[in-house]
Amino acid sequence: MNKSKRKGKEKSGIKPIKRSWKGRIFRFPERMAGRLSLLLVICAVMSICCFRYMMQHQSQVYIELLKCGVIKFNAREIAEELQEKAKDITFGDVDEETLKELLDVEKYDDGYTYISLYGEDSLFLFNLIQPPAWDNMLDSVFWYGDAVTYTGADFFGELKFRDMEGQLMMYSMHQVKMAVPYFFIMLLVSMLFFSPVLLYVWNRMRYVGRLKDEILVMAEGDLEHPITRKGGDEIGILARNLDGMRLALEENIRKEQEGKKANHDLISSISHDLRTPLTTLYGYLEIIAQKKCPQQKQEEYIARCIEKVEEIRALSDKMFEYALVYEKNEHAELAEMAVWELLEEMESSQEFLKLKGFQVQAEFHAPEMAKINGNRVFFQRVFSNLFSNILKYGETEKPVCLTTGVHKGCLELGFLNWKNKKCGQVESNRIGLKSVQKMVELLQGSLFVAEEEETFAVTIRLPLV
Repeated sequence: MNKSKRKGKEKSGIKPIKRSWKGRIFRFPERMAGRLSLLLVICAVMSICCFRYMMQHQSQVYIELLKCGVIKFNAREIAEELQEKAKDITFGDVDEETLKELLDVEKYDDGYTYISLYGEDSLFLFNLIQPPAWDNMLDSVFWYGDAVTYTGADFFGELKFRDMEGQLMMYSMHQVKMAVPYFFIMLLVSMLFFSPVLLYVWNRMRYVGRLKDEILVMAEGDLEHPITRKGGDEIGILARNLDGMRLALEENIRKEQEGKKANHDLISSISHDLRTPLTTLYGYLEIIAQKKCPQQKQEEYIARCIEKVEEIRALSDKMFEYALVYEKNEHAELAEMAVWELLEEMESSQEFLKLKGFQVQAEFHAPEMAKINGNRVFFQRVFSNLFSNILKYGETEKPVCLTTGVHKGCLELGFLNWKNKKCGQVESNRIGLKSVQKMVELLQGSLFVAEEEETFAVTIRLPLV
C-alpha cells in the first residue's frame, strides 16, 4: 500500500486489521479464495492420480478391446493360413521375394504386425513383414512406454515346407493403435474431477447475480424485500451487511416519516394553541387602549396580558427547539466573545432564580478576559432552556450550584440542581435538552449530562480561542 492510501485510511479513521500468521492460516478456509484453492488442490491431486493410474493400465484396457473385437488381430489364424500355403512350397527352390509372394504376406501388413522366419537350427533367415518404425513421441508424450506390452497376441510356432521345417515368430504391436486416442480420452476423464470447482464457481456467481437483482430492487425503493444470506465467505458476509444496511435504512426512513408527521402535528397544534392567547391578549389590550375600565381592572388585565405573553413565549420557544433539533442544515455564525459576557447572562439568570425562591451557590473561577468563539443568541437560548428546567423541576429548598472554570484549554460551565419530587417525571422526549445539545455542538462545544436519583447536572465544555 502506498503512502497516499495509508494517509487516506488514517484520515477516514479506518485502521487496518493486523492478524498473526496463525490467524491468517485458520481464517484461510473461511474465505472464498481459500475454499477455492483447497478445492482446486484436492481436485488436481485426484485428477493426476486418476490419469496416472489409467495410463499405467493401458494393457488391461487393450486386452478387453481385443476380446470384444474392437481391435481385430488373431495371430493363430494368420499362422494357420501361412501353414496351409507353405506345405505346397519347396523352400530351397524359391528366393525371399518369391516366397513372400507365394505366402501372400502383404495382406497381413497392417503396420502393426511383425513376422520373422527362422531355419531348422533357429537361425534367423529374414523378415516376412518388417517391424513398424517406432515413434519416440509415443513413449515420451503419450506414456506408451509405461504400459506393459501384452504378449498374449504373439505367436511362436513351426512353419513346415515340403523340404524343411522352419520357425515362425509373430509379434503384435496393435496396442500402439490405441495409445494416442486412449491418452486424450483418459485426459478428458481425469479433467472431470475439476467439475466440483466449476460447480462451486458457478454456484457463487449465480449467487452474485441474485444479489445484484436484489440490490437493484432495493435501489428502486423496495426495502421490504430481504437480501438472501448464503455462505460464510466474503460474498456471504457482504450479503449479511447489505441486509443489515437495508433494515437500518428502512428503520431510518420509518423514523424520519414518523418524525415528520410528529413535527407537522406539533406545528399544527402549536399554531392552533397560539391563536387562543393571541386573541385573548388582543382583547385585553383593546380594552386597556379604550380606557373604559377602572384602575383596578386595568391592573388585572395587564397581569393577564403578561400571563398570555408568557404562554406565547413558551410556545415560540418550543417551536424553536423542535426546529433546531430536526433541522439538519443549521449553521451558527460564530464570533469571538469574552467570558465576562457569558458571566453576565448567567448572573442575570441567577438573580431571576433568587426571585423565584431558589438558593444559588455560584463559583466563577474562569478569567473574564479569556475568549471563545460563540453566538450570543445561542447562549441566551441555552441558558434560558437550562434555567427553565431548573424552575420546572428543581428543588427550591436545596441550592442550585453554578460553576465556571478552565480545564485543558476549555471553558467549563456547570449547572447542578436537586430534583423536586413533587414535579413527577421530566418530559419524555426531552426536547429542551436536545436543543441545548444541538446548540452547544453548533458552538463547537460538547455537553455532558449526569442524572442521578436526586440530582441533575449538566456540564458544557467550550474551547478557548
